[in-house]
Amino acid sequence: MGHLSYLLLVFSMLMRRMLWLRLFVTASALAGVLFDGLWLQNWVGVFWQALLVVVNLAEMFILWRNDRRATFSPEEQTFRTALLAGLTPGQARSFLDRGRWETLAPGAVLTREGETPEYLTYIASGEVRVETRDRLVRLVEGGHFIGEMSLIGDDKATATTRMQAEGRVWRIERPKIERLRETTPAVMSVLEAAFARDMRAKIVFQNTQGGAGLGEARSNPQSYI
Repeated sequence: MGHLSYLLLVFSMLMRRMLWLRLFVTASALAGVLFDGLWLQNWVGVFWQALLVVVNLAEMFILWRNDRRATFSPEEQTFRTALLAGLTPGQARSFLDRGRWETLAPGAVLTREGETPEYLTYIASGEVRVETRDRLVRLVEGGHFIGEMSLIGDDKATATTRMQAEGRVWRIERPKIERLRETTPAVMSVLEAAFARDMRAKIVFQNTQGGAGLGEARSNPQSYI
């Protein structure tokens, strides 16, 4: 029973979802209660293991409550389905609340080439011009991030991006994203996986369609850089 308690604790460290982590920790603590109480007669150990069970049950209740209370608008649900599918409803709601939705006018600048972007931007609707050295290279349609590459590698934007037409976007300040790395690594891992998929799609497109025209770029919205 003592070995089982520690084995369950080790398994809990392998869990990527908080709910499963807490379930394994709770099971480990329950096994510890039985071992300390029935075999060792260690009542101090029983007390602390039981307290760990209570704390984890309370935390799981909070997670369950947050998931049940989470609601999303149609545009938020589209965003969540496309890029935040690895998050629980409660985690997705908390992440979205850190940013804000805006309607941007044509010409609004999202990033400037060679400068650190102020925001990570998700394009819900509208088109975005991607320019390098004042030359139009791509038109990006909705459903993708702008400014994510600077969060993975060099912190400078590789292109200037601006709204081609009026559109709806969700934006979050860069310092908030940086804090997520320390405070909520589970959220960051989901974001970084989404960033990586976009980058991989861009590399594949550039290798196979390097000379594509503007019409092809528009038909493949993942081709922007």
